[in-house]
Amino acid sequence: MEGVMGVDLRKRRSIQLLWKALFELMTVKKMGFSKITVDHICENAMVHRSTFYKHFDDKFRLLEYGLNQLMERYWEIPLEKRILNPFFWSNHFFEGSESHQLIRAQRNDELFFDSMNSYSMSFLRRDALMFIQNAKPIDIPHDLLAIFHVSTMVALSEWWRNNPDRASLTQMDQYFNQLVNENIFRS
Repeated sequence: MEGVMGVDLRKRRSIQLLWKALFELMTVKKMGFSKITVDHICENAMVHRSTFYKHFDDKFRLLEYGLNQLMERYWEIPLEKRILNPFFWSNHFFEGSESHQLIRAQRNDELFFDSMNSYSMSFLRRDALMFIQNAKPIDIPHDLLAIFHVSTMVALSEWWRNNPDRASLTQMDQYFNQLVNENIFRS
């Protein structure tokens, strides 16, 4: 039994070292995600490339793993709040967090933001579907409505990232609710 637990501990340690190395490269060393290679990550983590590839297919999967780690506490925010006031609650969660530090450090790296948007869309879509299925009956296919919901949120986020001084969090939530038709999402 000790051998199995040791392997599990070594695996977890290796994965944590790799994530910590990537996070440090992106935040402390301020390397753009698009410029970081697996060799950079392994060198910073002081592990061999073969260790990296035992756990991850590429740097994108490592980033996804790390984002999952950073987002664990986000799921403690009630679903209704995450859906109806996404900008306020996202900001409440991110402000001062490691996630916020990462986003600030990578603000000019389009590959990072493309990866972040793709990651975000998957969990936001899951949230939207869960919320829609528990809302009042709607004559629009739920998966279509979830995609619309998430696409609107991503579009607003992109606009806000490029125009940070043009709207407050409250205004962003108002824009969001106007665009997605709050009658659909309000029970």
